[in-house]
Amino acid sequence: MEQIYAFGVTCIEFIQYWFEDNANFFEIVNHVFNPQYAIDYLFPLMSVIDSVFAAQLLLCLAFGGWLNAVMKWWLLEDRPYWWIRETTFYSEPERPVLQQTLQTCETGPGSPSGHSMTAAMMLILCLMWISHVMNDRKYYIWWWKHLMYPLFAAALCSVMLARLFVAAHFPHQCLIGAFIGAFLAPALCIYVTDPFIWKYGFHATYATSRAVACHVVSTVMSAVIAGITYAGLKLCGWDPHWTVKLAFRWCENPETIRVSTTPMYALVVSTGSLLGWALCVTPAVAEYRHYTKHRSLIISLFSTAVILMGYQHIQDTMCKADAGRYYAMQFALAAFKPMLLLRIMPFVSMWPFRGAKTKVE
Repeated sequence: MEQIYAFGVTCIEFIQYWFEDNANFFEIVNHVFNPQYAIDYLFPLMSVIDSVFAAQLLLCLAFGGWLNAVMKWWLLEDRPYWWIRETTFYSEPERPVLQQTLQTCETGPGSPSGHSMTAAMMLILCLMWISHVMNDRKYYIWWWKHLMYPLFAAALCSVMLARLFVAAHFPHQCLIGAFIGAFLAPALCIYVTDPFIWKYGFHATYATSRAVACHVVSTVMSAVIAGITYAGLKLCGWDPHWTVKLAFRWCENPETIRVSTTPMYALVVSTGSLLGWALCVTPAVAEYRHYTKHRSLIISLFSTAVILMGYQHIQDTMCKADAGRYYAMQFALAAFKPMLLLRIMPFVSMWPFRGAKTKVE
């Protein structure tokens, strides 16, 4: 791994030199494809536009976040900005110096890249959604793939370059994240091509209840796997939080370190989101698809804004002194958000049209 890391450092030095004038662009890219921002802002926005796609997006982000955090503990790889300070691969006069930015100091292990994984999932989901909307509305533009495929490929490359520019990842970590995300999004959407397919058949209620129960059990199993991974590291003599200590040791601006970059935080939030998805994603959500006429976008936007403001207020006033209480609150908030955005918000926005018969295909 030392040779691979050294090659990666050389690539990062090259990127930081040649793209020095594009620092602001890479900062924006890092923000846009931040996995936490995707759940906090993109998922609520898509819940206004299309509840089915929002449910698919949440499943991919939540399961992808869980898998990413667990794999970080499985692989236990370094990040460039602290590896160059810790390694004995270089002699002291030849030790490279990597530039750090406000987005450099992430605390979890480096592989795979969560930003690259999230970007690949989001971009592929968008392609699938655009194709679905065109087919559903029977308005197909034959050349759209020739435009969108290169554009989205360039966006994914920009994300990987941005992660290398801030020295948060090695090149192979970005590639692994992108490959996993590219596989995960279609794989999950094949399972839930229409998440509400449970409603078809002679025993719709029984099928729905059985599907919800299976999803809840799967969420519990994911939490158990994460717990076993954590306990296994402890039993093997590894400190699961050793990378947090390295981040504080070698970060030039320790005040920029955020708890949301730790694997523990990612596991708590993603598991909570998976539980909320399992409990509330039923055939009832299909009433609020993109072709639903009997709804009020104004009420949708207003209620979504109120929900986000309420969540932000709770986040700002939450006590962070007690770690157990803090993580418990984060889990509860993540589990409750799908219910608010996929069930309650659509119900409220369709309330003025309750007298009309809603077309559900």
